[in-house]
Amino acid sequence: MSVRKFQDGDVVIATSKVSQYEQNRLSIIPGVTRATVDSYRYDGYYRFRLDNGTFFTAKPSSFEKGKPKSSLEQFIEQIEKAVAKIAATQAFITETKSKIAFMQEVGSDQFDENEFKAYHTLTIIEQSDMTKIEKAKAIAALIAGK
Repeated sequence: MSVRKFQDGDVVIATSKVSQYEQNRLSIIPGVTRATVDSYRYDGYYRFRLDNGTFFTAKPSSFEKGKPKSSLEQFIEQIEKAVAKIAATQAFITETKSKIAFMQEVGSDQFDENEFKAYHTLTIIEQSDMTKIEKAKAIAALIAGK
């Protein structure tokens, strides 16, 4: 006998693992749509009842215990994701500009990653305003590709 993830009557929230078909067919919104566990089926699936009374079956991974996110929480989450994307894009732009500046300085139209890392390492070493540990960390980050 396997351990059940939910008990009959548990209130659960849809996750992003709900199939796209079920999301469209039943208007399920991951993180928002609430359902009640109706029963456990012999095949490992659960029978759920949506708040509008519709019954359907789904894998246990399609739902999790908890309360739905409010609109405010959803907006905050969307903003946090957008800010993270912006930061990643800004880091990409900064790195690419650095590579372009390197290529212009050495007069090459082909980028060589190893040559760039060596050049950048020398630039870090020449900076007098950094401590040895700061230089070591900067070089280690450069080698790691961060």
